[in-house]
Amino acid sequence: VSSGINAEYGDMHYTTLLCVDFPSLWCHTVVAEERPVSDATDVTDSSDEEASNYVIHQEAESDDAEEHSISVENQEESMTEEQKAQRKRFKIAEELYATEEGYISTLSLLHITFRERITACSTVSEKTVKEIFMNLRELHQLHTELRNKLKSRIDDWHNTAMIGDIMKSISPFFGLYTEYMAKFEHAVKTINDLTTTDEQFARTIQQLEGEKEHCKNLKITQHMLCPVQRIPRYRMLLEDYIKRLPSDHPDYPDVERSLALVSNAANKANDNIAKLDNFQLVSRLLSNVSGIGSSMDNSGAVSTVYIKHGRIKKMSRRKIQERFIFVFNSVVLICKIEGNDKYKCSKKITSQQLECVQKSSEPNIDFPFEIITKRCSFILGAKDEGDRESWMAALGRVLSDRQSESPQGILLKQASTSQRLGLVAPVWIPDYGVSMCMSCEQSFTAIRRRHHCRACGKVFCAMCSSHKQYLVFDNKIGRVCDDCNGILSVGSKTRSGSMFFSQEDLPHSTEEVEKNTITKGVVQSGDLEAFLVVKISEKEPQRYWCVLRGMVLVLYAGNYDKRPKKELPILGYDVLAPLPEDRVDPVTSLKLYHHNMSPWFLTFTNDADKDRWYERLNRAANPHFDT
Repeated sequence: VSSGINAEYGDMHYTTLLCVDFPSLWCHTVVAEERPVSDATDVTDSSDEEASNYVIHQEAESDDAEEHSISVENQEESMTEEQKAQRKRFKIAEELYATEEGYISTLSLLHITFRERITACSTVSEKTVKEIFMNLRELHQLHTELRNKLKSRIDDWHNTAMIGDIMKSISPFFGLYTEYMAKFEHAVKTINDLTTTDEQFARTIQQLEGEKEHCKNLKITQHMLCPVQRIPRYRMLLEDYIKRLPSDHPDYPDVERSLALVSNAANKANDNIAKLDNFQLVSRLLSNVSGIGSSMDNSGAVSTVYIKHGRIKKMSRRKIQERFIFVFNSVVLICKIEGNDKYKCSKKITSQQLECVQKSSEPNIDFPFEIITKRCSFILGAKDEGDRESWMAALGRVLSDRQSESPQGILLKQASTSQRLGLVAPVWIPDYGVSMCMSCEQSFTAIRRRHHCRACGKVFCAMCSSHKQYLVFDNKIGRVCDDCNGILSVGSKTRSGSMFFSQEDLPHSTEEVEKNTITKGVVQSGDLEAFLVVKISEKEPQRYWCVLRGMVLVLYAGNYDKRPKKELPILGYDVLAPLPEDRVDPVTSLKLYHHNMSPWFLTFTNDADKDRWYERLNRAANPHFDT
C-alpha cells in the first residue's frame, strides 16, 4: 500500500487504497467498514456538526482525488515502453477472461436452460434435440475449463504473466467449431420448422425469448451465433497480445503457436462465418418487419442472402407513397414505414414471381423503373439516376440468382406485351395520370367513375370496360376493356391448351393496345413534355401535363389524356422573366407575353428544365431565335 484516502459517510467508513501489483499495474480497492453509532439521539443532536464535517470531507476528498489523478498521470508518463506493454498484456488477458465469462453464460443458456425447456416438450424427440444442440455440451465443458484456468492465472498474474500455454492446451479442440458451423444451418432450420408446425414448441420459444434476464431481447437463433463468432475473437485478442510481447519472452513461442492454430481454424471456417454474418444481418433486418409470413419469421430464413435495402418512392393508384424496400436473393419486400426501424410488409415478391425490371418513362415520379411480376406490377422512383441503376442492379441479382427458371417465365420474357396480356399483371395507370376515359374520351366525374382494366392497366369508364375475362396471373375473372376483351376472346379460342397465341390470331386493335400500354398516346417524336404549374392571367395556378408540339403549347389534365384542356399557339409571343407584380417566382418561372392576350406563366421544378423550355419556346415563338 503506497497511500490511503479516508472518508466517512453516514454509518460506513470508506478507505480508498492505491495498490501496486507490479510497477506497471495500478488499480483501486475500496474497503467498507461499519462505524458503530453510540446513540441515535447523539446523532440527531450532532447533525449540524456532521453536515459541516461532511462538506469538509467532500472538499478534502475532491482535492485528494485530483492530486491522485495527477499522480497517476505522472506515473504513466514515467513508465518505460516495456512497462506499458506489460500493462497492455494484462488488460488483454483480463478482456479474454471477461469475454469468456459472457460466452459461457450464452452457452449455459443454450446448453442448459434452452435444452431443459425443449426436452420438456413431449412433442420433440430426442433425435431432434440432438440436431438442435449439436455439440454444445462439449463446447460448454471446454470453455468452462478455459475460464477457470484464466481466472487462476489472472489472480496470480504478478508471478505467472502468461496465457500462451493455456491457449495452446485448448487449441486442438477447435475442431469442435468446424463441426458446429457445419451443422448450424440445419439446426436453425429445424428450430424454424418446429416453430411453424409445433404449437407447444413455438410457445416454449416465445416464452424463453420473452425473458429478458435470459435472452436480453434477442432471438434464440441469434444466441446460437455466439460460438461462430468466438474463434475470430480469439484471433483478434492473440494478435493484439503478441504485438506487445518481446520475441525473447518465455510466453512468445506458446502464443505464436496458439495464434497459428486459431488462425487456421478461423480460415477453415471463413465461408461459414460469411454465411452466418449474412444470416445475422438478415435476422436483424427481418426482426423489424411484421407481416412477412411464417416462412421468414423468427429469423428462420437461413438461406436468404441480403442484397440491398433503403427508402424509395412507389407510385400507387391514387398518390405517390414513401416505402421501404428490402431486397434479398429469394424475396423482395415492399414495406410501409411505421416508425423508427419498424416496418410492415405490404408486398412480398418471391424470386420466382419476379419477371422483369426495366426503366420507365412515367413522368409522375422521378427516375422511375418498373417491377413486372406474375401477380402485381408497379413503378418505383429513385433519388437520382445512380440510385435507379443501383436498385435495378440489385433486383437484377434476384433474377439471376434464382436456381431455376420455369419454361413459362422464359416464354413470358420472349413474348410481346400483347402476347403477355392476361398472363402477367400490368402496371396500372394512376388515377391522377388521366382525367378522361382512354377509349371514348369522356371526362370522369362524380358519376362517371374510373375503372382499371385488369389486363392492360389502363383507365376506362364503366361502358368501355364492361367485359369479364379469365386472367391467368390472378387465377380469376376480372374486368377488362373492349380491346383486351377482343384479344383475350380470340386467344382463348385459338390457343388450344397453349399459354400463348400467335400475332396472326390477334385483331388489328392489338398493336394499339400494346402501344398505349407502354407509352402515352399524346406524345409525338420531337415533342417537349413535362408536368408544369401553369398560371393564366389572374386565375389560380394549376398543374398540367404540358406538351410543346411544333408552335403550339398543349395542356392536358393528365399525361395519359388524348384530348387537351387548352391549346396556345405561341407564334409572336415573347418569352420573358416575370415581373414582381406578376406574383410568381421569377427564379423558377417563365412568362409568355403577347400585347393582345392574357399572359401565361410556367413554373418549373429545376433549372435544367427551365433552360430547355426557354430555348424551345423561343424557337417556337420566333423561328429566327438565336441561342
